[in-house]
Amino acid sequence: MNGLVRKEYELECIAPLHVGSGEKLMAFEYLYDRKRQEVYFLDASKWIVFLEKRSLLDDFASYVERRDFQRKSLWEWLLGRGASEAELRALALRKAYAATLTAERDRRKTLNDIVCQTTLAGGAPYIPGSTIKGAVRTGLLHGMIRREPQRFQRFWQEIAGVKRAPLREKQRVWSKAMTHLEQMALHTLALPDTRAGDAVASALRGLRVSDAVCVAGKRETIVLQKVDLTTKKRQGEEGENKISLFRECLPAGRRLRFSVTADAAMLQTLGISSLKELFEMMRAYMRDGLRLQERTFGKEYRPLFEEAQEADCLLGGGTGFLSKTLVHALAPSEEEARRFISGYLDEKFTEWDRAARRPKPAHEHKLFDARLSPRTLKMARKGRDVWILGLCRMREIGR
Repeated sequence: MNGLVRKEYELECIAPLHVGSGEKLMAFEYLYDRKRQEVYFLDASKWIVFLEKRSLLDDFASYVERRDFQRKSLWEWLLGRGASEAELRALALRKAYAATLTAERDRRKTLNDIVCQTTLAGGAPYIPGSTIKGAVRTGLLHGMIRREPQRFQRFWQEIAGVKRAPLREKQRVWSKAMTHLEQMALHTLALPDTRAGDAVASALRGLRVSDAVCVAGKRETIVLQKVDLTTKKRQGEEGENKISLFRECLPAGRRLRFSVTADAAMLQTLGISSLKELFEMMRAYMRDGLRLQERTFGKEYRPLFEEAQEADCLLGGGTGFLSKTLVHALAPSEEEARRFISGYLDEKFTEWDRAARRPKPAHEHKLFDARLSPRTLKMARKGRDVWILGLCRMREIGR
């Protein structure tokens, strides 16, 4: 690999994939047709014109203020005021399949909020290049640590050496250690007038990843409830825990295209000789995390892990702690990594113990994460179809 290298790739979603836009829609901000099980995301300009044309602005304001959407969906409310189904569908910027938007235990069948997928200005969903590059970066760091564990040993000693400190102090030390680790590993460019911490010294400046856009301009998405596969506390058996969080996702089977441009000289300072090598490190990182989860959940969910063998990366949000941490790469053993993570999670997530009048661990990771910490596998379910959330395959598509 010499000079500037540019390659085109196709990314296929093996499983649903969610990259959050930061936008969350409440039940009065979208239309849901229960009969067709379809969500319609509103085009703001068309929506305002529609309300003005039908003189519904004041009525809609009262509908929201009185929280009537908790009893009657916006779709049903508009049909009750004379709008036709065709008129309502014409207001959509895009639509999504959603089998349900109501939590199982909600007797009132109130629609939940929807966490939206990232979209372009016209409403088409996409995957930001920064998401893909972030996965490459983590895979690269993981691979470098695996190749030279002794070189990075001091960073484990730093993060594990503050066991008795308050959580805030621990997080400060950990953040500082990870910053120094990244600088040592990636800041390999010898440039004049730069200091060790300057981002311009990072060799990853030589890697540019474009946004991944849907093939043939496809817009349809899918809204799925968050499902955690977890080891039950007492029986030690696997069980699915459905949570009242609904995410808009790219559906399984969706294909997207993106490009990667690399400055060969910069990447060679990292010991990377090709883009293929870089992506193989990303895949190895994903496989390490899945291997840990397979030992816990593979017996009952073998087909999920067999399907994961085809994947090259794990992208997006909601994919779990193990898809983003370097603790297992840095720790001397898997057992030390498990103890470290369970201790951190118990300190991070607490609830108030009224009897003891002090905070206590909300999920008791130290007590129950006997095989894996955290003891969950992030899943997506649509009827009988089940996936490990965020799995993707990649292939080069020519020059």
